[in-house]
Amino acid sequence: MTKAEESLSQAQEICTRIGDDQGRANALNGLGDLYRSQTKYSEAEQSFVQAQEIYARIGNDQGRANALQRLGDLYRSQSKYSEAEECLTQAEQIYTRLVIDHGRANALSGLGGLDDMQNKYSEAEESFVQARQIYTHTGHDLGLARALLGLGDLYRSQTKYSEAKESLTQAQQIFTRIGNEPGRANALSRLGRLYEHQTKYSEAEESFVQAEQIYNRIGHNWGRADTLRRLGHLHRAQGRNVKAAAFYGEARDLYTQIGRLDDQEQTSHQVVDANGPSPRPLFSDR
Repeated sequence: MTKAEESLSQAQEICTRIGDDQGRANALNGLGDLYRSQTKYSEAEQSFVQAQEIYARIGNDQGRANALQRLGDLYRSQSKYSEAEECLTQAEQIYTRLVIDHGRANALSGLGGLDDMQNKYSEAEESFVQARQIYTHTGHDLGLARALLGLGDLYRSQTKYSEAKESLTQAQQIFTRIGNEPGRANALSRLGRLYEHQTKYSEAEESFVQAEQIYNRIGHNWGRADTLRRLGHLHRAQGRNVKAAAFYGEARDLYTQIGRLDDQEQTSHQVVDANGPSPRPLFSDR
């Protein structure tokens, strides 16, 4: 048990003992966030469900909406589409009733991402556009940049490349302006994927290299490993197998270091495969 988990568990137990339902629900939300970051999805689900039930019982609608948002995002990350849609829709309805624009925009962004995953492109675009409008109106730059990322990915998947580039470039500019380095690297990586889809290899490599440098500078090893893998794909698609194998090897070593065992195994195979015949361009997310 980590120190953070121990502290939150103790807080939850104390609040239970003294009858502080609000405090207990808050601690459960914190535990859910922690478990999700550790990919302990069943524990995260249990925490968020309990928090949501407590908030509902004590009449804290905003707290309930926050827990439902977290639960919906958790289900979405596991491709549990119907459960995610139910939670995010409920959260969006509560935020709308309470006139909490930031929360409503977050729920809409979540619904947009969910619809995109299911190839429901028109519904996804509608949700992302609404979220973008709310974030713009309220001046919430971070939310706006994230909605633009969602729109960029959505347009890319529909081969609407000019719209995708515009959205992703705007997102990258906002992240740069507000000093959000992880977001900037994320936007650059997505631009790299966009260029890769268009076989614009030099532009893709430039974007991936910039993203990798940022991830390396801020110590974000997961993001760095994913970007190194993308560079491996990019070089392999061009028949540069020696370089591809080197990038896959670097990614594998980082995945090993951070305990991403599935990714470690996949990149180990990719190191071997890179020494075989050059494939057609690779556009997979992994």
